[in-house]
Amino acid sequence: MTELMFSLMLWLGANTSYNTTQELPNIVFTTQHNMCALYGIHVKSRCDDARLRGFYDKKLTIYLDVDFDTRDPHERSQLLHELVHYVQWANGQQTSTCLGHLELEAYNLQDAWRAENDLQPSIGEFNRMMLTASCDA
Repeated sequence: MTELMFSLMLWLGANTSYNTTQELPNIVFTTQHNMCALYGIHVKSRCDDARLRGFYDKKLTIYLDVDFDTRDPHERSQLLHELVHYVQWANGQQTSTCLGHLELEAYNLQDAWRAENDLQPSIGEFNRMMLTASCDA
């Protein structure tokens, strides 16, 4: 896992202006329902609808689903997405940017990586637009 995280951090360093030389975050594998509870989603149906596969908790920890497979490129792209959030926070972006813009940046970088690896985008254009709609209000 460490080698995978280093390679993804190198990719982020080459594709962004962020400083990516900080220590790697901790990785915790857990169930989707536990991730939902940690994320603040306590209703089972809302958790199931959210399909949460990972998140960064701003405390040097990335939570990933217990079924995470380091060989699966879709799973790798999810880890990259969470590493983007880690790098955003490590570079102080959370204090100057709307959270929707941070999420959009993570999806854009994830999808750039996915395109390089012959994968389809992770979200559609409508969802991209909705991420920043609250930021423009």
